[in-house]
Amino acid sequence: MGLTVEDMYILLEVTGIIDSEALLKNGSCRILGLTTANPILQIGNNVFTGEYKETFGTMMFFDENDDQGQNSDEPSLGYICKADRKLELHRIILKPKKPLEEPKGKDGTSVTSTK
Repeated sequence: MGLTVEDMYILLEVTGIIDSEALLKNGSCRILGLTTANPILQIGNNVFTGEYKETFGTMMFFDENDDQGQNSDEPSLGYICKADRKLELHRIILKPKKPLEEPKGKDGTSVTSTK
């Protein structure tokens, strides 16, 4: 029984403090909850959260072919797919959780449960 792999193309619109150098340097990213309403993207130490939005018009995806065809300076492109939605992502700052405080009794002493 073989593993089925399906390609998925999504237009990501990333805003926040990140530049193309950071994208090239990291080379990869992690996406959590891609099929949820609010996916999370991590690129290096940068974290983004987003939501899906309708695009204005149709977005089309192309791939640059190796052969340039008619000796042209312009690349030869091959159609991949189209999309009418994009994932808009905005940078978020994660802060460490504060440790939970132990419950205090009326006199200020710690209360422990014996369940």
